[in-house]
Amino acid sequence: MIGQALLLMVAALPLGAAVVSQVAAARRPGWASRASPLVALLLALAATFAAVDTPLLLVARRALVLTPAGQLGVQLLALMTLGLVLALESEPPQVSADWLPVIWASVGGLTLALLLSELPLALLMLLGAALVLALGLSGRRRARSRDTVMRYAALLALVMPLLMMAFRLATDRTSATPELEDVVLAFAVPGFGLLLGVFPLHAWALTLAGGTPRPMLFGAIGLVQTAGVALLLRTVVRSPWMLEGAHGALMVGGALSALLGGWLALSARRDDPDDFLVYALVANAGFLLTGLGARSAVAAAGVALLLLARVLALVVLALAPQVTGSLRRIAYGAGLLTLAGTPGLAGFPGLWLILQRLPETTTLLVPLALLLGSAALFTTAVARWRLDAEAADTVASPGARGAVAVLALLLVLLGLLPHLVAPAFTGAMRGVFFPLP
Repeated sequence: MIGQALLLMVAALPLGAAVVSQVAAARRPGWASRASPLVALLLALAATFAAVDTPLLLVARRALVLTPAGQLGVQLLALMTLGLVLALESEPPQVSADWLPVIWASVGGLTLALLLSELPLALLMLLGAALVLALGLSGRRRARSRDTVMRYAALLALVMPLLMMAFRLATDRTSATPELEDVVLAFAVPGFGLLLGVFPLHAWALTLAGGTPRPMLFGAIGLVQTAGVALLLRTVVRSPWMLEGAHGALMVGGALSALLGGWLALSARRDDPDDFLVYALVANAGFLLTGLGARSAVAAAGVALLLLARVLALVVLALAPQVTGSLRRIAYGAGLLTLAGTPGLAGFPGLWLILQRLPETTTLLVPLALLLGSAALFTTAVARWRLDAEAADTVASPGARGAVAVLALLLVLLGLLPHLVAPAFTGAMRGVFFPLP
């Protein structure tokens, strides 16, 4: 009973925070900004202790259900939201008041997408939540970003028919109709590729980096893409035969994304604050895809660890502009090196598990591409080390300084002692590919 009440709390908490933030914006804008970090922590705790795999019936035979993959996704969404609301603390009160309702409404939609039992409905909710980030902007900011927002909406709109067709045909697939599998994969692979922003389908994320405010960019790459990975894991659990047919495409696509994303991050303009980050995420998404293609229980745990490291790195990078000097350097360096899977930081254990569990039949080009992509991101971090310390116009935020210091230490701790969190993620990924020992 308590578990189901917590499940309902997971669904309602972000939407309630959006409403309260909107009401408080007109009267007490600072109050919502101070309360939002606490709400994000409550969301993470509720998701941790909510009932797993126990449906909560709604109307018309719809149900909310927290699967292990969905639970992981909601926990990571809460963590990313915490980083975003902390990053807004140093902004003028009106900026924070404009963004908090948008962020919480989007998080509410993404959370429902991970809880709804029907995948087509979950997809509609996810895409709607993604568009809230763009269409929820205030009139002045929306006017400045109009062209970028329209391209973003158009690219995301391509996801819906592709994945809708994939989900619909997957329900018709039976052991007597294996020929449908190739058709399903023909829709599902590019659909999820667009959603996750892998090469060469990353244009929408790069579009955002070119002309939108940073809260929208980090909301899209931190919130939407995290929910997209969780939705992909739910799809794999529902239709495990998809991995059998798509593992080759996942391995090749992941290797290309890792290699080219790392190279493009290294080649990005030094004076651009965000392009290198988008390309770094393209490379990191390549690591995730390769882990999925490995079809291994151990590699599945590696994917989960990489997801945690990815979100922690994005939180650090979102907070980096709020600090100055050496701490800013550390924030950018730790975040980018974590995305690269550098030994000693949180991204390495997951990447190492994936490299260890690549199928023996895989060509050596796949692990070589992963390692070269990681090396390119490492070189990018070194090349930007001095540049990222230049923050003469930044007023350091005391809260951001503390958060960056704690997160940087956490990235090191998880890199050196991954067994502290590995059991929790092993449980979260149980049954995604094969039964874990």
